[in-house]
Amino acid sequence: MVVQTPSKIFKNDFRIWQENEKSIITEILKDEEKTHTLVSLKEILLDIEGEVRFNFDGERTLLILPLYGEIIITDFYEPISAGMSLTLNAQSGKDIVIKNLVHHDRSDLLIFEFKKDECPQKFSKNELDFTLKNNAFQISKTIQHPNFIGLYNSRAEGYYALKESDKSIFGMVINGAFEFQNRLMENRDAILLWELEELEFEALSENALILFMEV
Repeated sequence: MVVQTPSKIFKNDFRIWQENEKSIITEILKDEEKTHTLVSLKEILLDIEGEVRFNFDGERTLLILPLYGEIIITDFYEPISAGMSLTLNAQSGKDIVIKNLVHHDRSDLLIFEFKKDECPQKFSKNELDFTLKNNAFQISKTIQHPNFIGLYNSRAEGYYALKESDKSIFGMVINGAFEFQNRLMENRDAILLWELEELEFEALSENALILFMEV
């Protein structure tokens, strides 16, 4: 039996997009009181030859997850494409520039901004292998708190016991639909849950993709 826990849902339909010269940005989550580590989450669409520039007031750990296309990032000289993640430590006052490398289409990516982690490397790239379905695995192997992504068949279920009882769970449906701790979530919907010990979810569509993390 799923216990109803406090939550806040961030519906994709109500999201506000800010149009810039060569990019479109939406802030999915920002400065939530119920998170210990996650400062913000943005989704960015980069136009052809588009780029976006960020500057942070303090040191941050960034997790960059391309959803479509291919990008390149300041000081990291390898392309990052869908099916990969990049974790990096951002210095206070230094610009981070992300450019679209796809010459015929947009690139789509998520940027998670965390309070500074003690990552042993400045950059860490991780290949995401979705061969084994109905299984959640790490998005980033260097971020200290648990973080997962998984591809699920319709009606497949998942369970997760929190490692730290005072942490919240942030979840987001990248593709498809899920019942996530007894809440219906569809494509690009996100949720923040707190006061829970175990997470339960079920895919409601085929090839449904979800991510979640302790924050």
